[in-house]
Amino acid sequence: MESRLRKSSIYGFLIGLAVSILFVDYKEVTQVGNGVTQTTYKPVIEYIVLILRFGIIGMFLGLFIGWKGYERKHKTQQEKTYYLPFFFIVFIVSILLMAVSNW
Repeated sequence: MESRLRKSSIYGFLIGLAVSILFVDYKEVTQVGNGVTQTTYKPVIEYIVLILRFGIIGMFLGLFIGWKGYERKHKTQQEKTYYLPFFFIVFIVSILLMAVSNW
């Protein structure tokens, strides 16, 4: 199980990085006046941190998908666990804190 979770989290991280590189803007274009535009570029460190943030979110999603896939494939009689609600609470709180800290 550990190998499967490790692989799914690495794949989730790489897919999150690839998607964030495609969709995260590295520049802002603002219109100043009569058809005149001004382009400002984000600092490199800020851009890298933004991409890594989305990569880590993708890693957690990949880890969750790998874990649920393993549980679905190897169904056994187990006790009731609270991993899933705890995971969702921590995940949602971390996303909210990241969103609030960016404002």
